Amino acid sequence: MTDGHDLGAGVSGRRYPVMDGSGRRCPVTGVTGTRYLVTGATGFVGRRLTSMILARGGTVTALARPSPRARALRELGVQVVPGDLATGRGVEEAVRGADRVIHLAATLRARTAAGFRAVNRDGVERLVRALAAQRRPARLVLCSSLAAGPAISLYGASKRAGEQVAREHAGRVPAVILRPGIVYGPGEEALLPALLPMVRLGVVVQAGCGPRRFGMVYVDDLCTALLAAAERGPVLRPAPSPVSCLGLYPISDGNAYDMADICRALARAAGCRTPLVLPLPMPAVHAMAALAELVTRGAVPALNRDKAREMGRADWTCTPDDAVRELGFAPATTLTRGFEAALAALRTAP
Repeated sequence: MTDGHDLGAGVSGRRYPVMDGSGRRCPVTGVTGTRYLVTGATGFVGRRLTSMILARGGTVTALARPSPRARALRELGVQVVPGDLATGRGVEEAVRGADRVIHLAATLRARTAAGFRAVNRDGVERLVRALAAQRRPARLVLCSSLAAGPAISLYGASKRAGEQVAREHAGRVPAVILRPGIVYGPGEEALLPALLPMVRLGVVVQAGCGPRRFGMVYVDDLCTALLAAAERGPVLRPAPSPVSCLGLYPISDGNAYDMADICRALARAAGCRTPLVLPLPMPAVHAMAALAELVTRGAVPALNRDKAREMGRADWTCTPDDAVRELGFAPATTLTRGFEAALAALRTAP
């Protein structure tokens, strides 16, 4: 696996041009003066997306619960509508006047299927119904997940159910779905905090024996793809028409990384030696996940039984060919440079 300006052959054998982050090959037009509603604007991807929209001359309304991050958005000039997709509070107010809606809000951890569905499925329905009630519904971009494809976890099943809601209302609300792989970059709070200590120690534990392959996408590349999907490309066909791939875009940088590739790039960015990767059999992973849930009160731990279900799958890759062709998407950041940016942000964080 190379890590220069051209990452080499992607999953499909196609070559994806990659730049070093100083430019973009996925030009986004129509941002200036466009009114965006962003759900999940206080999250990892949402904060980067909001900054990108504002920098390009667009305006942002954010549906968000009260928090310090919501106050920070207001200081940037974002109109914050207090609300909650789990209850529907504020949704109708937030969609008024929006030209484009980018839906990022999601429940990533829950103990039950109902806990995931409250936002990942039912929240999508509340949002879509509010849009459908508008005289001219805004174009909706739904940020889903590769986990919605096989849907082997409760999380994946809830994201797939959210996609189905968008399909059911596609006759009234024009919608596009993006399914990103692992998203990383400055401000990410899962992958880097888990891997970096092990990389520095020199030993990384991998869940499962045998090859494991992952699709990765740098956060700014995903944001560029989201904005492109908000402006162009085909939309979903209404259900119950035959399910097609129109309007559905898997997103990655086009490469299939194994854990050694990821750790090598992170070690290079951190100035460490390449660590040794040791496999942990899945029965042990499931046992550790169950134990973590048992001893944790309140919040669901990062390693939980639902996440362990996803860890058991050997291939989490995708080919972004449709997004390349129809959205003009192309990755702009190599894995090492992306990790370098993420580490730099960690060093400057308060």
